[in-house]
Amino acid sequence: MTHTKKTNFTPRILALVGLSVASHYAMAAKADIETSFYGFLNGEIESVRATGGATPVSPRGRVTDGNSRVGFSASIGVDAQTRGLLQIEASLNNFDQGGINSRGDSTTLTSRNTYVGIENTRFGRVVVGNNDNAYRSLVGTGNSLGGNLGLTAYGLDVWNNTSAQMAGNQDSIFSRGEARYKNSVHYLSPEWAGFQVAASYGFDEQQSNNSDRGRYSVAGKYRIGGFSVGVGYDHQANTGVDIDALTQGFGFRNAAIQGASTSYTKLLATYQVTPKTTVGAGVEWMDYGFSQTAVPTASNFYATQQNGSMKQRAFMVSVAQEVAPNTMVMASWGKLGSLDSTPFGKSGDFGANQISVGATYKLNDNLMPYIYYTRINNQSQQNVNLGQAPLYSNNNNTSNAFLAPGNSPRAFGIGLIARF
Repeated sequence: MTHTKKTNFTPRILALVGLSVASHYAMAAKADIETSFYGFLNGEIESVRATGGATPVSPRGRVTDGNSRVGFSASIGVDAQTRGLLQIEASLNNFDQGGINSRGDSTTLTSRNTYVGIENTRFGRVVVGNNDNAYRSLVGTGNSLGGNLGLTAYGLDVWNNTSAQMAGNQDSIFSRGEARYKNSVHYLSPEWAGFQVAASYGFDEQQSNNSDRGRYSVAGKYRIGGFSVGVGYDHQANTGVDIDALTQGFGFRNAAIQGASTSYTKLLATYQVTPKTTVGAGVEWMDYGFSQTAVPTASNFYATQQNGSMKQRAFMVSVAQEVAPNTMVMASWGKLGSLDSTPFGKSGDFGANQISVGATYKLNDNLMPYIYYTRINNQSQQNVNLGQAPLYSNNNNTSNAFLAPGNSPRAFGIGLIARF
């Protein structure tokens, strides 16, 4: 008689699986990996309107998102001086509308600063991916110089990440050169005795109309105690003001212009006078290229394209003052000056000014309600807009939505920011 021996492999398999899991966690424990999960939700209830232009925006209420975000970052140790870096940051913008903004756009998992790179204590940091340019990351207006941390830190733009924001994009009063570069590489130096420098370059992979619109940015700052001062420069090739759109009433906007270029230069400073008082000031110079068709004359029967340059300057000041425990009163003012050498309209028609005032109350390190009012006064050809939730008077819910030139937006709101 033959006897067959039955073997139960289940305990052995479970043991091997358990050993593998234990080994994985043991290796992870040995690895020098630091991780962080972070973000905030920032919601506002507002009353808004815009008057003065050809198509006013009547008074209305709305719920607005204040540049909410979520992110994961990690650094991986290589040796005592070197670490690998990675970050994935997603925009939660327009969570109040299911993630769709008033132009019909939606955000993605990697819509904000998302990159991989390496950092050395002696030589600095290099990252590649989708990231803020040096004009924002090192000398931005949303922090004590650098970054976009408004309502979590006090910078020049004390109302950054709200509708009362005054800086940080092409439609703002100030710091119009701030941008997030796609297909980009960035360098940030270590800090030497308070000095630090940064540089960014964004490749134009598409090169539509055979125009390479590559963009670069350089910046430097110095910090001593509560005082920080910075200078930045941003330049984009084959880019200028769309004169055709301007003459057709679409407002002031940049586009691909062969042979033209647009650049921004700014100088700004913040000073923490006391633990309860912070002040800031800045000036920005803008140089916009443009191209227009020259009308045929008796001596020249052919229409030709002529390139030119327009110059503009902006100013901004702000103050944040603690008036009671956990209560801050904040105010800012900015002015966008005349547009010199404009081929359309009068130079003064392109000016604007904005004022923002309000207060915050810190319940704890993670939760803070606030109240604000902002008012923009646009001249007849200017269309400066609200910061994080622009108003559009024409072509709403399309990619060509815009605020009519001369419309002057206003917003009064209460908000709540929850950080994690």
